[in-house]
Amino acid sequence: MIRRKLKQPIITDSELTKIEKYNKDIKSGYRPWVTVRQSHTHGQGHIVHCAKTGREHHLLSRGERLPFFMFERDSSVIDILEQYPLPINETMKLAVKHNILHPGAYKERKKHDNKIPAKTMTTDLVVIKKKPSGQIILQPYSFKYAGALDLIDQDIRKYNRTKNKIRLEEMFLETQTKKLVILTEQDFSRTEIYNLEFFRECYDYPEYTKVSEEFRHIIYLNICRHFLEYPALTLKQHLASLAQELNIEFLQIFYVFQKLVYENILILDLTHRIELYRPVRLYSKVRNYAA
Repeated sequence: MIRRKLKQPIITDSELTKIEKYNKDIKSGYRPWVTVRQSHTHGQGHIVHCAKTGREHHLLSRGERLPFFMFERDSSVIDILEQYPLPINETMKLAVKHNILHPGAYKERKKHDNKIPAKTMTTDLVVIKKKPSGQIILQPYSFKYAGALDLIDQDIRKYNRTKNKIRLEEMFLETQTKKLVILTEQDFSRTEIYNLEFFRECYDYPEYTKVSEEFRHIIYLNICRHFLEYPALTLKQHLASLAQELNIEFLQIFYVFQKLVYENILILDLTHRIELYRPVRLYSKVRNYAA
């Protein structure tokens, strides 16, 4: 059976003008194609400031925070580009060729003589990584809730639409010799993400974490020693005792501790929930601080 040829949305002058303006704007620094304020995520979007990139990132769902925190903490990642736009002329060519309906702004059809304007497609996250060899690579990721990829959980038309949009995205990225990686919430440990959210709080308190490298090293060594010598103590007991030993405020050692863990300098077992009133186990013995 031959499928009828789909009538595609139209690429409007207003969309092309928007793309041209965007391309000029990003010459002074990256910004996402779609922001939380522009999206229709109904309270699910989050704006997260990233210490690594020095800018705010617009994540359009709570789920997108899961890979974002993992990438932010990964020392090989040098930048994270969220809501990354794909060239509309190229995605439209692929949509026509493979008879897949291109995404469109259906609610705006009245502004365009009842013709549906095409929407610029985006990739959720494009991660820029630096390999040990020094080579820079770009890896695109798409986050979807597992239910959206499961036909049992939803209407077949919605399921097919999601799959077709993913297919379009995959086909374009293949023309750029890139392979799209699909992530769902099932790829992440809720406990680990809970811990990462806890530890990244340190970036909200630079007045406590801005210490000399020498003093940070001293704190690191003392934390390692204390945790290994007194494994039964709770995290709060460890830090309170060390604050007294080092003659510093509790909050200072607390936030420096968080930063040491988040930046992978102090290695803890994050598969167990970290709480102030529980003992904390070092994942490994003291290692080379500079490594």
